[in-house]
Amino acid sequence: MNRRSLVFPVAVLFGALGLAACTDSNKSPATTESSATTSAAELPNSGAPKVENPLPASVLDGSPCDSALTAEQLTGYLGRPGSPLEKEETLGPSCTWSSDSGSGAGILVGYETKTGQGISLTYKNEKPKAARWVDDLDPVQGYPTVAYVDTGIDPEHKRSCVITVGVSDELAYSVSLTLGDKAAGEGKDACDLGRGVADTVMTNLKAKA
Repeated sequence: MNRRSLVFPVAVLFGALGLAACTDSNKSPATTESSATTSAAELPNSGAPKVENPLPASVLDGSPCDSALTAEQLTGYLGRPGSPLEKEETLGPSCTWSSDSGSGAGILVGYETKTGQGISLTYKNEKPKAARWVDDLDPVQGYPTVAYVDTGIDPEHKRSCVITVGVSDELAYSVSLTLGDKAAGEGKDACDLGRGVADTVMTNLKAKA
């Protein structure tokens, strides 16, 4: 199977492709916490790939608001980012950034630290119900990567995508991205673009290792 890789320079993603709409569509991944019966010895499961070179758990310490994307990167993606919105979700902490520049752009990053099941939980809970499942993306810097579209968030399967990256068999992070009218009208792929954001996040996480 041919894997796809599409990593965009920070300024290009906002300026040329018109990311937009941090609305309810750009909420945290819909994955619900499964019962904690899966031991570390049983990971990975549900068809998820193994993480061959795990990062230390400390890379996901704290809030994504503080470590996922730098101020410069956010300016490149969003133009003029507003104040981050931090939440504690079922899977772990998340952060949403919206643009104050009038573009409507937005990105959500979540650290999936609470279940101890890593990317396997995405395969288990999301693959069976996903409107679109994309497992042929290039791994982000060598780490297992999958993308999906949630029908409940994006009924037309055109504007949004969630990208999940496993940093160890037990831990993962996600990037939720929604395209604006211009990008959607041009046929841009939210999963490919979201992978580019996830790659930037990975670079920042590796700097913490």
